[in-house]
Amino acid sequence: MLLGIVQLGSDALFANAAVPESLPHAIPKAWGGAIYRAIDRIAPAPYIARELGRDALRSGDAAAATAYAVTLPSGGARDALLASIERARGDDATAIEYELAGLDLPRLRARIDALAKAHPRAAYALALRLRERLASATTHPDALANADWRCGMLATSAVYRGHRRALWNSRARRAFLAAARMAPYDNTYALSVAAYFFRTNDNARARRWYRRVVTLNPASADGWSGLGSIALREGDLPAARRYLATALRYNPRAASARILSRKLAARERP
Repeated sequence: MLLGIVQLGSDALFANAAVPESLPHAIPKAWGGAIYRAIDRIAPAPYIARELGRDALRSGDAAAATAYAVTLPSGGARDALLASIERARGDDATAIEYELAGLDLPRLRARIDALAKAHPRAAYALALRLRERLASATTHPDALANADWRCGMLATSAVYRGHRRALWNSRARRAFLAAARMAPYDNTYALSVAAYFFRTNDNARARRWYRRVVTLNPASADGWSGLGSIALREGDLPAARRYLATALRYNPRAASARILSRKLAARERP
């Protein structure tokens, strides 16, 4: 019986999300809150308080949402609701603290991506905090490797934006290598290390990492193009052409292959 009442309340709370022809769409939304509040008085449960808090926040009542949030047990659901409340109040700094505590990865990654467009250093600082939080939570290595990789990309962006090259290159190098060590069979991370060494004119290390890329994935057009770019830089045009031909065979639309093709054409132009 209680389960049926909870289902009716849930249908009412989320009636706006239902398709117009469905039964839930026809249920008055006010029923949802009333049913959940009645259940909360009779048989309180964390998921009831959570949904009541979310509903209060959707209605613009941050105080009521907070009153429900503080009754939740410590954990991700409580942190997520408190973060939403702080965002609604315009306090992003406190919201971030709750997101970090609850490891709200989608929200934090979205924040980092939004910051990266104009403030790579601030984005890097937040990405580093996320990485440290993941490490302290002994989370899955894939998530930690991705956090390291993001730190490397943001440090590289800071270099491109004119920030202290030596400092940010060093940070990028550490982050990319950490990601590649954490996930040694992930080609994205190996390719990032190779690109880093190529960008910093370390041809020997770049070559080793691009070879690792094509060993992990022989069809990697980016890996073959990278080897071709090193050959071109060193003046070995025949090798550059061979690597380019291999890259184009695997992916004729790869941006790295097109760039290498243009550079080769410019070098060969009389």
